Amino acid sequence: MMKSADLVQEAATLTLREPQFSEDIRIGGIEGGGTHSTLVILDGKGAKLTEVKGPDTNHWTIGIDETAARLSAMIEQGKRTLDIPETVPLDCVGLTLSGCEEETTNRQIVGTLLKKYPQSAKDYVISSDTLGSLRTGLESGGIVLIAGTGSNALLINPDGTTHNCGGWGYMMGDEGGAYWIAHRACKYVFDDIDDFVKAPEPISYVWPAMRNYFNVTDRNAILPYMYKNFNKSTIAEFTMEVATGCDRGDPLCLKLFEEAGQLLAKHINAVSKKAHNDLKLAQGGLKVICVGSVWKSWKYMKNGFVNEIHDRHVVDELSLLRLTTSSALGACYLAAEKINCQFVKPYDSNVEIFFHYKRDRYPETQKEEHSVELKNHTDENHTDENHTGSSAPVHGNGEST
Repeated sequence: MMKSADLVQEAATLTLREPQFSEDIRIGGIEGGGTHSTLVILDGKGAKLTEVKGPDTNHWTIGIDETAARLSAMIEQGKRTLDIPETVPLDCVGLTLSGCEEETTNRQIVGTLLKKYPQSAKDYVISSDTLGSLRTGLESGGIVLIAGTGSNALLINPDGTTHNCGGWGYMMGDEGGAYWIAHRACKYVFDDIDDFVKAPEPISYVWPAMRNYFNVTDRNAILPYMYKNFNKSTIAEFTMEVATGCDRGDPLCLKLFEEAGQLLAKHINAVSKKAHNDLKLAQGGLKVICVGSVWKSWKYMKNGFVNEIHDRHVVDELSLLRLTTSSALGACYLAAEKINCQFVKPYDSNVEIFFHYKRDRYPETQKEEHSVELKNHTDENHTDENHTGSSAPVHGNGEST
């Protein structure tokens, strides 16, 4: 298995060429996830020319040949929007894709693209989706924490050394991601009805929401979704209904997102132990780029997240940042470096801070107030003791997570 450090080193080891500045240069970058992908094409001065949306490109789920076919199709669509002839390849394309942490398969993807689709691009640089996100917003290093369908954390130090936590997929990890939240919600319901382990809060919202979402009347009818017709994204999207439950004050939904926040904080505690002091002592503390739709429900994760950070005494100060643009830009930056195409990268305008934590500004009394506030909120909504009873109607279009 190729270490993340090797991926970074490969991206940073450039073939010695004269710097290129021509506006005729066309550089692509693809951010690929387990649900969808995005292509951005820049010119040689870093100006954005077009953006293309595409399907998921995780080779572990669809195979290398299909991944290469989808990547090429996106590139060709982008070329058509710019009136680039089919026979003219892009100068270089950066691929920062979910599941691309292994050297062998990464080389197979690039090899397949160059052999089967030589018209798409002259060259490629490939790495994991975490690296693309980090390189979009931070120049000298930091942490990227992905919480989308799955979860993954990557630390890059100023000297290029890297450390990972998570990213092992739904069978071995993905804690705090949308699949984990949805699966845990379903597990609470199954165990509670069996009287095997009672859910920590009533299932009076989640169980009807499950029946509505999967269009079933009992638990047996849900099993095909989990086994025979399993689709990770279908399960993960149930998290939107859990977020809707949070909007309505449902105690179990609030508990699920609090648990997710705690687990995502554990990722940061794990990798921050290896962070250089330059990153920890920077203005605003350790920078963490937060990527993925689960972060849209930050207000429901905040207490669990902050309490975990505060209790472990690993991080004294940190800033959570969100990207204001597609992380496909980070893939473009890697491609530009591969061919030594130099332009100014607007890192500061690519991110914004949405939360800042500093230990000496978060006394224990404040933590206790947060816990009491959450408990009171839960008690106010703990009114239906019939766990399998009906609740208010579940809408199909809740707040996106």
